[in-house]
Amino acid sequence: MGIFIGKKIQAFGLDISDSSVKVAQLSTHNNHLQSAVFADVPLLDKVIVNHMIINEERLAGTIMKAIQTAKSIKTKYVVCSVPEAKSFVRLVNIPKMPLSEIEGAIPFELEQDIPIPVDQVYLDWQILGETSENLQLLVTASSKDYIDSLVDTLHSIKLIPVAMEIGAQATARALIGADQQSKSVLIVDIGAQQTSFIIVDQGAPLYTSSLPVAGNAFSDSIARSLNLPFPQADKLKLTTGLLMQTEQGESMRHAILPILDSIIDEIKNIIKFFEDHSQAHHTIQTILLCGGSSRVPGVMEYIGTRINLGSGKTQLSVNVGDPWSNIGAPAAKQPMPLTRDKVLGYSTVIGLSLRGVAYEAE
Repeated sequence: MGIFIGKKIQAFGLDISDSSVKVAQLSTHNNHLQSAVFADVPLLDKVIVNHMIINEERLAGTIMKAIQTAKSIKTKYVVCSVPEAKSFVRLVNIPKMPLSEIEGAIPFELEQDIPIPVDQVYLDWQILGETSENLQLLVTASSKDYIDSLVDTLHSIKLIPVAMEIGAQATARALIGADQQSKSVLIVDIGAQQTSFIIVDQGAPLYTSSLPVAGNAFSDSIARSLNLPFPQADKLKLTTGLLMQTEQGESMRHAILPILDSIIDEIKNIIKFFEDHSQAHHTIQTILLCGGSSRVPGVMEYIGTRINLGSGKTQLSVNVGDPWSNIGAPAAKQPMPLTRDKVLGYSTVIGLSLRGVAYEAE
């Protein structure tokens, strides 16, 4: 990518999950949104399985379909997500040394701390802090197999990847506003097939994990409980959710709550782990929900009640995140291109496209 050094490149965001391909491109002026285009195209079965690309040709076709659906994407440059399941984020402390020697030192520090050999990952790092003797690094390791397959797929349709990053980093870029840069925040991204957990401390995503339980599990349970086809159960989930006002409300609550409780239990475990191991004794102050299934009515309120019940701590704030938090209102007072409700499912791809608005290769 050396040919791009010193150039500003307009790139679009590409977020690939096991179930869909999302694209987005933003245009801003003076930090205010001028225009935005979006598309979300479902993936066929056996294209990506267990976060591995199984069929590059079908994936390429779906990406092209998403670009065509968005209509206004003209650039060939792309900022792409890498799934958390194929990546690892670690804090590493090393003795102070020249910048030129850091890259060579990281593998020795990391090899005991990730479940796959260091020579099978690509490494990226940034310095978070330093003392007179040590450097604290935030290191990202991503599977070479996945990255290489994804790059081949993009090249096959004449797209040029200018940057790749873990979805958690992009999600944090979209959701963490200026007022939260100095805080410790847990982002809970409830998608279709998995729920991702991202701890952002002082503006940096320090920890990521995921649970293979999310919105589709809600819909499956509703379908079984009410003897409904999956598409009807999925629609009912987003219109009724945990609300009790309908005849089916009680049955739906019984269907959803055991699954939601497992997500809440994981939230509690992650918060405890972080606070027990934070060298700076930081505590989680805010939980931000995002992802398409965070739109289920009553989910935010239920998580807020359960997470604070009997905790004996200062009340944790549980809110729905705002993916527009780092983008000003559109010029000429035009409405946002997606409502805040619908945009929750686009948090990651908005974060990617924010990086691509005026990407400058290093």
